[in-house]
Amino acid sequence: MKAKFEIQITTGSMYRFLMYHTYHELSGRFSIIAGFALLALYVWALRGNGVNSWIYLAFSVLFFAYLPWTLYTRAAKQAKLNPVFKKPLGYFVSDEGIVVTQGKESNEAKWESVLKVRETKQSILVYTNPRSAFVWVKSQMGTQEPAVRKLILAHVDAKKVKLAKSGR
Repeated sequence: MKAKFEIQITTGSMYRFLMYHTYHELSGRFSIIAGFALLALYVWALRGNGVNSWIYLAFSVLFFAYLPWTLYTRAAKQAKLNPVFKKPLGYFVSDEGIVVTQGKESNEAKWESVLKVRETKQSILVYTNPRSAFVWVKSQMGTQEPAVRKLILAHVDAKKVKLAKSGR
C-alpha cells in the first residue's frame, strides 16, 4: 500500500499546528489555568472593595490573548520566510516509511522514527521529534487520506496513535 500527495503549508495550517502543539504541552495548559485563576481573582476582588481589581483582569486577558497572538505571528513569519514552505512538500507514504521531497531535495523517515501521530479537525500530525511534525492538511490529501490512515495504523505502535475513529 502507498499514498502520494502534496501539502502547501500556509499561515493558517502552521498556526493551527502551533496552537495544537502548544496547548497540549504544560506551558499552554498553565496559561489557560493562570488566565482563569486571574479572572476568578478579578471577580473575587470586585466583591470586596474592588481596589486595583482591574490588574487581575488585565493579566487574565494577557494570558488568554498573548500566547495565541505570538503563535500567529510566529506562524506567519515561518510560512512566509522559511524557504521550505514557499513550495509544496511532496509526500510518498509506503510500507517502508515516509519520503518527503521538494525540488531535488529528498528526506526519508522510517516508521520506527515516528514518536506520535495526532489528528486535529483539519490535519494529521506525524511527529518525528518532540518539537516538530509533518503537518498533513486533510483537505490537501484528497483521496489519499484513507490509505495514509491505514499505513499509519499498520506501522506505528497503537499507543502512539490518536486518530479519529470515523476518519473525518
